[in-house]
Amino acid sequence: MSSTYRLMWNRLGCIKNSLKLLTVPSLRHIPMRNKTVVSCTVGFSLFTWLGFENKLSAEDEIVETIKHCVLFIQRSEYEKAEQLLHVALRQAQQIQHQNGITYIYDVMANLALEREQLDKSKQLFVTVAQRIMADGATENDPRVVHISTKLARISHLKKEYNTAQVGYDWCLGKLKRMVESSEDDFTTKKLLAMTEDWYGRLFLECNQNEQGLLLMQSALDLMRQIPDIEKEHIIIQLNDIGTVCDKLGRADESISYFKEAIDLGKGLNMDELGAIYVNLGRAYLKKNMIEDARKVCGHGWKIGAMSKNDNIKHEAELCIKEIKNHS
Repeated sequence: MSSTYRLMWNRLGCIKNSLKLLTVPSLRHIPMRNKTVVSCTVGFSLFTWLGFENKLSAEDEIVETIKHCVLFIQRSEYEKAEQLLHVALRQAQQIQHQNGITYIYDVMANLALEREQLDKSKQLFVTVAQRIMADGATENDPRVVHISTKLARISHLKKEYNTAQVGYDWCLGKLKRMVESSEDDFTTKKLLAMTEDWYGRLFLECNQNEQGLLLMQSALDLMRQIPDIEKEHIIIQLNDIGTVCDKLGRADESISYFKEAIDLGKGLNMDELGAIYVNLGRAYLKKNMIEDARKVCGHGWKIGAMSKNDNIKHEAELCIKEIKNHS
């Protein structure tokens, strides 16, 4: 999975590449536009589980075509990706490359999910599931659990919460047993972290914030155990957990999470850090730490200005105004 897998869970409350902070009454909604990370839906595919990573060769034209599709998706050039996927599908069908056909359907399903074409995505994922089960996979096969997680996510996005909850519960049970039996299986740990975080955000949407927070924290703990997780992913997760803590009135905890996110992000080219500085400033304001709040909100404004992110600049200005009114 490492060659195509990048981001599984960033902000996970929405499905687009445009990353977003959680919306809670105490912290304003600040769009996050980091394009250095890849969407969770596209990044997590069946690449390794279908055996491509170990069998990839320079002359494998189908895999090379699929890799170009993924690059288009990463650049948000969805129409080009869709067209090229159909070319790849024809190539695979002509030579009866069954794993290739299955993987292309999987990428198509993920692309449809990325574009919020939920019914189309569901149909494609069902097709993938039927193909791998016809090939002998059982319900305990990690590929089946992977697809079931995506299907639960689709129900979640369609606000079919009961169906989504049943799906998440089933997947979590399977994944936890897999991880217990093989602690070094980082691919399964990634899928478990993604599932826990999606499930946690479902609880937030249903105003069950304590349960949501526990799942998001568990996902963060798993992320810390996985060697190839990019710092950006952990930074965004820390921010979102801090946001939930703020909503629950845990100001000290929220400050701790925001500060850790900022410390981890120093030196990275992430304009999202400006939004996190603003969140930290508002948390300081609640603690009457006026000078600290003024300092970090000002720094957030500077980052927004330098990155030409008007949304972050605007929120920083509102934060500074709140500080002045509070003084």
